[in-house]
Amino acid sequence: MTQEYVLSFAEGVTVDMGSVDCAVIRTPFTPREYAFRIRARGLRRVIEVLSSTGEIEGELTRQVEERDGAAGLPSFYYCLLAFAERSLLCYGIRCGDRRLATLVPTSMGFRFSPGPVKPQSIYTLSRFAYLHRERADLILESPLTHCKVTLHDAAGATIAAGLAKAQTLNSLYTLLPDLSCDVIELFLQMLVGVGFASELKPDELDAGEDEVLAQWDFHDLLFHARSRLGRHANALGGTYRFRNKVKPLPAVKEFDAEETINLYRPDISSLEKEDPPFTLVLERRKSLRDYGRLPITDRQLGEFLYRSARVKEDIKMDLQDLSRRPYPGGGAIYELELYLNIHACENIPHGLYHYCPKFHRLERIFGPPGAAKALLRDAARSARMVEMPQILITIAARFQRLSWKYESMAYSALLKNVGVLYQTMYLVATAIGLAPCALGTGDSDLFATAVGLNYYAETSVGEFLLGSKRE
Repeated sequence: MTQEYVLSFAEGVTVDMGSVDCAVIRTPFTPREYAFRIRARGLRRVIEVLSSTGEIEGELTRQVEERDGAAGLPSFYYCLLAFAERSLLCYGIRCGDRRLATLVPTSMGFRFSPGPVKPQSIYTLSRFAYLHRERADLILESPLTHCKVTLHDAAGATIAAGLAKAQTLNSLYTLLPDLSCDVIELFLQMLVGVGFASELKPDELDAGEDEVLAQWDFHDLLFHARSRLGRHANALGGTYRFRNKVKPLPAVKEFDAEETINLYRPDISSLEKEDPPFTLVLERRKSLRDYGRLPITDRQLGEFLYRSARVKEDIKMDLQDLSRRPYPGGGAIYELELYLNIHACENIPHGLYHYCPKFHRLERIFGPPGAAKALLRDAARSARMVEMPQILITIAARFQRLSWKYESMAYSALLKNVGVLYQTMYLVATAIGLAPCALGTGDSDLFATAVGLNYYAETSVGEFLLGSKRE
């Protein structure tokens, strides 16, 4: 095979050739800066080419020899190896003047050493591989890899799509007869070399998978890899990417309700003296799905919400208003909202309500007839209960509160916040003597219909049942 990869510096790599005999190369990965001693004219030319359109290794070798002779080759090969080990190089595939695809490192863990593909073997795309648009290009990515493939030409997408079915090299050739066999083989080598595709073997559960990998769902592994450092070059953390572009959502949701119910406020100083010991509460905490003969009271519900979810303090900040509440919340942003579907509660009519944590009150929602009951039935089925829950608390998220500040990790932080709210609600309910039970999932579309919310602006992310405790 005569076809070679076109080498160039990766996205985000910059080169400072200010010094006479030194090049400072900066990368988006950590460590972020490298200094290379560059004295020979041929090596300086190589860096110029890698910083622009790139070139195959054979042509780079020729240019070094032309300027520095054979004596310049050891330094050239050393630098090329050093660039590769530091994830500085992209690997492109061209067919004449057409750019087909480019392999781009996305972390310092990237290593590329493709071997030959066998003509008689069968290959298929990994079930973790996926395509998406990035600006004007189509991108192939996978949570298994430390790189991505930019598909500049429809031919590359055709090969990737063709590998959704098991293919040999010969069958791939027939998909694109206008491409040379060498180009197609090089592309397959690229995909196999970094884990986007694998040889299909009879003893595997799926191509390239052992029994550990087989137990990951696609969306779970993708979510894990993209919300943690190590396998992507996306911005992560508190970047405030929408600053001066989109106005941040208020710390407390503004809710225009026709009817409100002010809730009981317990005396916290008295509770500090009278509450059961913390260890006792922890030890007694458990999910309870059986209720007492009488329903939960409005006083108990008021104490529960006050102790678990109220706004304790407003914090005015230059960038984004924050608050403090009884449960921890990432960045003090508190994107979670509580909606109560009340089936049975003393002194509070059944129906749907929004809890206002600032004024500690319930705000009535008049949704479509039957939607509230549908949510209760769904929750009862999820908890395998015979009777209806007395109160279903749906936890919804104003996701833009988090994504306005955080990038890549926003939804991950959201789910952590749901978990700590669950625990806080469990402990408060146990201390008060109520029956708590968190649910594993719920119907977000049904909830959006019932409450009249935009699914993408505020969506349900957790469900919690509450009722009186059976004696």
